[in-house]
Amino acid sequence: MINLFKKFRKTLLSENKFSRYIVYALGEILLVVVGILIALQINIWNENRKKEILELSLLKEMKSNLMSDISDIEENIYFAENGIKSANIILKSFENNFPYNDSLNKYYGKVPMTPKFFMTENAYNSINNVGIRTIKNDSLRQAITNHYQIKAAWVKVWNDAEWNTQIQDHRNLYRKLFKKFNFWGDLVPLSYQELSKNQEYINYLNNRTGWLNPTISMYKKQIIYSKRLINLIDVELKNRED
Repeated sequence: MINLFKKFRKTLLSENKFSRYIVYALGEILLVVVGILIALQINIWNENRKKEILELSLLKEMKSNLMSDISDIEENIYFAENGIKSANIILKSFENNFPYNDSLNKYYGKVPMTPKFFMTENAYNSINNVGIRTIKNDSLRQAITNHYQIKAAWVKVWNDAEWNTQIQDHRNLYRKLFKKFNFWGDLVPLSYQELSKNQEYINYLNNRTGWLNPTISMYKKQIIYSKRLINLIDVELKNRED
């Protein structure tokens, strides 16, 4: 094809048909420019398509992360509710001067038992690495930022406090009062009579329920926030994939 154009150009020049040659040359330049523009447009389209595929993939991963967080939070709520129930059972036993019964052993260790919540932030970290504006929808982008930087960040702070103060600070108390220290199993008091009169331990049980109730409330709110963000992601995915 190129040789054909060269031959045609030489023919026009040899026949002194300069005006026709100019028209031909301009046409040839125009074809080259159009070809370049088309190539650039295809390249831009390909790049945009790659960004869109990445965006949708990250949103799907974020949805999976949020669902995993909800599952973990629900497990923490279960343990927290068991902690409140166990503390109340022990306090009732003390208040009513019930004699020692080894059925209580399973409740002693449940009071402080709370698995630490580790938020799944893989997708959010990836979005920050490639740039938050990878998420094209402004309202969704803002919702994601608010969720992880404000709402979820507070859960992490509270959870760290739960682990560092409510659990770590009472290890010595448990070691003083029970034969074998184990948060995850049955505990046997060194002396049930002394334990039932130990004001430090009674205060701990009351404080523990006072801590766990707002913890449960906070966790339940976080589940609502996570489900809302999941709904926003679902709407965006549906709109983009239709």
